[in-house]
Amino acid sequence: LKIVPIYLHSKVELSTMLYLIGLGLADETDITFKGLQIVRKAQRVYLEAYTSILLVDKDRLEAFYERPILVADREMVESNEEAILFGADTEDVAFLVVGDPFGATTHSDLVLRARQLKIPTQIIHNASVMSAVGATGLQLYNFGQTVSMVFFTDTWRPSSFYDRVRENRQIGLHTLLLLDIKVKEQSEENLARGRKIFEPPRFMSAAQCAAQMLEIEEDRGQGAYGPGSLAVAVARLGAPDQRMAAGTLKQISGVDLGAPLHSLVLLGKAHDLEREYIREFAIDRDLLRTNMSIYLIHGFKWDRVDIRVHTILHEVDDVAPNNLMSGMSEWAMRESFKLVYPGPMAELPHLRFIEPLNPSTEKFASPSEPYVFVCDFVVRSEEYIDVTAEMARGITPAQWHAMTDLRNEVAKVAKVGWFAVHNGDLEMAKQERRLDLEQDRGTEVDEVADRIDVEQKTQPKFCEGLNEKVARMLMDDKAEGEQEKKEVNPYSQMAT
Repeated sequence: LKIVPIYLHSKVELSTMLYLIGLGLADETDITFKGLQIVRKAQRVYLEAYTSILLVDKDRLEAFYERPILVADREMVESNEEAILFGADTEDVAFLVVGDPFGATTHSDLVLRARQLKIPTQIIHNASVMSAVGATGLQLYNFGQTVSMVFFTDTWRPSSFYDRVRENRQIGLHTLLLLDIKVKEQSEENLARGRKIFEPPRFMSAAQCAAQMLEIEEDRGQGAYGPGSLAVAVARLGAPDQRMAAGTLKQISGVDLGAPLHSLVLLGKAHDLEREYIREFAIDRDLLRTNMSIYLIHGFKWDRVDIRVHTILHEVDDVAPNNLMSGMSEWAMRESFKLVYPGPMAELPHLRFIEPLNPSTEKFASPSEPYVFVCDFVVRSEEYIDVTAEMARGITPAQWHAMTDLRNEVAKVAKVGWFAVHNGDLEMAKQERRLDLEQDRGTEVDEVADRIDVEQKTQPKFCEGLNEKVARMLMDDKAEGEQEKKEVNPYSQMAT
């Protein structure tokens, strides 16, 4: 028996209808096998050439598809669609779309019009920028609403897209910006005079898009994205010479990625893995390594030695004093506060703990300051934040007095006020780790012991056996070292 691959002999049986066929992103070979068979059998083949373009010319398409191609410009598709649909009920018509057929609303209109005329339709899907943007390393389910950026003119600077960008940013989602292209466009003068004279094609670059985004931010001033906010620029996605660049909007506004087509992604709440991926094509790798979130918080500083004393005095075993941001530590400390300080905590249901971290380190799980912030108000931005607007939301008198009372209990000399804190992402905090007693262990234990001596005079019933517990701290190295090796999958921790 001779085994023959079935696909070599498979044929698409065409019935008379309108076929919308996606061509993919780059060149003539990106079409699917099914789409190619349909194109080679169709009586008429149109190429939609104004919402996007392939990176090759029409002659190469015709040579590969073995069919003549009619170019459908904006005027034909939007104003003379009857020419495309005419006869589609008696012969096969293929309408070719760069990317996926439903990547633009215009093509949905064409299908609806065909339905009204009782013309059958079939869609042949393909890759589009909406899915291929995952090549940036940014996870697709972290993207929000997609928006378009048009060329600004002296008299026209539309900014309605800004509201969607800001909505995405507020919930931590990335924003994909699709950039304007001008193909077979008329100038205002030629359009007014009715002259069929067309301007040379223009394609917006990622650099121009970034510059226009900063212009709109300056006009609107609502703190969505500033010059230091992170973005990823993409050029010729899916092509062999594809290029990407990650950096701040200010940096990208000065980057030349070469020939079209370009796209731009504004980063929302980036996961550690996403940041690590885009570092490969970062304009400044050090910037991406050190780029963290900035939190505007209302609260006070709590000394890390006092944290250790609290955990020992009140036997809070599930707290890692060096990382109160981690889920279990924060929950356990908050529950301890509810038991020990029920009065103030009744007014502070959303109490949080923010670790101040040095931007120059990648060790997100290691403390870089000898204190943590105890907060009743936390708002996150990255490098750009409207401090006045956020502070205007205010703290209620009851909340203020509760924070003052809590401060008096745990950190009497600390100031209650507003702070801007550099840190990693709350939701992406690393697995909790206990303080590394190998470094400055003697000093650390001495400080704890001295503080316990003071507490023994005021709270003797809590202090029985505390010195033994301090001594046991010196014997934890092996167990702590083993725990360090058991890294938690960040996705699992997020799900939990």
